[in-house]
Amino acid sequence: MTEKNWLLTYDDVVGGVKNYGRESLLSLGNGFLGWRGALVTNRYDDDFYPGLYSAGVFNQTSTAVADRQVINEDLVNLPNVQLMKVTVNEQPLVVNPNTIKSLHRTLNFKTGELKDAYRVQIDDDTTHFVDIESIKVIDPIQWHCLALECKITPSYDVPLTVDAIIDGCIENNNVARYREFESKEFKIASITDSGMTIKTLSSDVVVAIATHSTGQNTVSKQTMITDTSLQDHYEINGQAGQPVTIQRVMAIASSLETSGDIHKFVHNEMTQTNFEKIQKNSYQYWQELWRTKDIEIVGDDAMQKLVRMNVFHLNQMANLHANPYLDASVGSRGLTGEGYRGHIFWDELFALPYYSANEPTSAKALLQYRIHRLSAAEKNAISEDEVGAMYPWQSGMYGDEQSQLIHLNTVDNTWIPDNSRLQRHVSLAIAYDMWVYQQMTGKTDVLADDGLKMLIQIARFWINKAQKDGDRYSIKGVMDPNEFHEEVPGSVTGGLPNNAYTNVMVVWLLNYIHHLKQIQPLDFDRVAESIGYTHEEQQKAQALRYHLKLSISASGIVEQYQGFSQLKPLDFQAYEDKYGDIHRIDRILKAEGKTPDEYQVIKQADFLMLIYNLGAQQTHDLIVQLGYELADDWLSQNTSYYLERTTHGSTTSRPVFAGIYVELARQGNADFESKAYDYLTDAIGSDYYDIQGGTTAEGVHMGVMGQTLSVIQNDYAGVDILHGQFQINPRLPQQWTKLKFMQQYHGTRLTIEITANTITVVSDQDMTLLICGEQVNLLANQEKKVAYNG
Repeated sequence: MTEKNWLLTYDDVVGGVKNYGRESLLSLGNGFLGWRGALVTNRYDDDFYPGLYSAGVFNQTSTAVADRQVINEDLVNLPNVQLMKVTVNEQPLVVNPNTIKSLHRTLNFKTGELKDAYRVQIDDDTTHFVDIESIKVIDPIQWHCLALECKITPSYDVPLTVDAIIDGCIENNNVARYREFESKEFKIASITDSGMTIKTLSSDVVVAIATHSTGQNTVSKQTMITDTSLQDHYEINGQAGQPVTIQRVMAIASSLETSGDIHKFVHNEMTQTNFEKIQKNSYQYWQELWRTKDIEIVGDDAMQKLVRMNVFHLNQMANLHANPYLDASVGSRGLTGEGYRGHIFWDELFALPYYSANEPTSAKALLQYRIHRLSAAEKNAISEDEVGAMYPWQSGMYGDEQSQLIHLNTVDNTWIPDNSRLQRHVSLAIAYDMWVYQQMTGKTDVLADDGLKMLIQIARFWINKAQKDGDRYSIKGVMDPNEFHEEVPGSVTGGLPNNAYTNVMVVWLLNYIHHLKQIQPLDFDRVAESIGYTHEEQQKAQALRYHLKLSISASGIVEQYQGFSQLKPLDFQAYEDKYGDIHRIDRILKAEGKTPDEYQVIKQADFLMLIYNLGAQQTHDLIVQLGYELADDWLSQNTSYYLERTTHGSTTSRPVFAGIYVELARQGNADFESKAYDYLTDAIGSDYYDIQGGTTAEGVHMGVMGQTLSVIQNDYAGVDILHGQFQINPRLPQQWTKLKFMQQYHGTRLTIEITANTITVVSDQDMTLLICGEQVNLLANQEKKVAYNG
């Protein structure tokens, strides 16, 4: 197997947002900590951004903007624990894109190590340079611990000093457009010779850092404390070609997950480990993880590497050792940057299926984050004169709404209204995640008491929001996942009427709630009575399951929302000729004094998102359940219609089209084969190639990482574990000669290997499944090979 497919490597020197993006991709994490891949010698500037984050540690700041105070809740960038300040002959070593003469960076997915090796020119004499090598590693088992090793080798005999620094003079500055806001998030509470303690300014979270460093080939070590830093200062008689090695071991804990004496806790954690032990734990963890979670592709090496990169990052964002002890979910950028201020969105929907099928312990822990914030969602509903639970579009520490009322248009740098909080469909995503976990694991443990209560309260929100409209019911005043459209042109109120994604997902939710009534151990009636789910609401829910309104044209196009087809067409080619990149056409139109509300233009085709969520058949059945008819070619017709109007302004757009085109190819239209693969290729390279022009600088995109794995395992491999039985119906791309991976289903682990005409399955328990529509009985640990017509 090609070793390079296990490595993310860079061999050139870049600066600006391009390097910020690489630092995001080179991040390390263990569910609790996220450590950006910045060079250890560099502080924050326009080219480098060290970042360290702890799951759930947020803080709120206030900034005066447009004659009012804007409150922002931010994932806190913690003190920089990796800073190595090198001084050569009493002159600070300057490390920047101009002085770095060579650079080799390697993130090893099999070991969880980030290794950097770079040569820094000291002066005009080309024979005077310093070679620096570093290894960074986070412990995924003893998940409060992390460590680094730094080797400094001068090219000539020269006095050196190295300061291993914990820098507490840190602010949140990763995202350029946020820098106008207050960005100081914490104060230093104390510094001792073994660590630093900080406290967030408004949320009062205490974070303690304990540290210990050792040096080889050094003359002396002195620990120094300043108002903002802890420094282990090493004096060195530098000799040509002789490396000086500094190792630093750290433990970090917060008052959110650690009770008792937090300072004693981190000190004990630190003293019980060392660099080699952390390195060993990381190696063993990742070796075991890849044994069960690798997705092996033969036929496309570039795809293989990026698939493993996505698997690696998803398993850093959530970790079975850490997350059960954390009151946190996975933000849209994980713990790799400060994009979207670290908030949790509906993007969980793209990751929970992966965790449920591969690491259900982590999936359950992430679901608990939402359950614990049910009371906040109920308060949110009351504040908007709604009923039940209204989860916020952007959630942070407390579960209140963190979406802003204004945001910066980066095209013309103006502040404009932000109505994104009207995306109430986030609650439908939360319910979907609960259903996915239940379907894949066969467990109802997260539904006990508060989990079921949460689902009913989410349903009550929609039941009460739907209003009688002739012989049907309408839902108005919401934004759809498309996001480009915020209101009907000429309307005095925000939001849209009868968004197809929202209404069909509401019907799906009410079907799910109806099914849960039949599961006796849940004691549905008791929970319903405890929260006031009335008989009248339940009757209305039954009516909504069959009478919610959709708009479907005579040609079978399901309108994005009622009235979408009456909007003006937009000349995409003219805008591409003028602006080039138009993926955020909404900002361009607003900068021109126009509004996307008036045009048939889409960020992501949310009607098609239903197929991603539920599959084509269930989407069809739900629409038919509402009393509508769809033509035989409804899927291809709707896909073509929406593709013509979509700019892919979100990274989550392309995987939806990729999956649908696989399904259309499976139905017999081979012309869609290449389209599917093109969309998958673009999507899986979203962060690696930074196709959105710098957004990877703010952190990787968790959603598209989960989606691309879904396209591979659920669309190309044809594995369906959401509809009552394990099914396999593959349609491999022509480029692949083999696809192999494991999945968990109801406590059973299956190994699946697919080639062009054979499917080989091994289960660790007896079970029955469907392969290409035929029932197949498996005996535990006995290989079953089935031929199929690929």
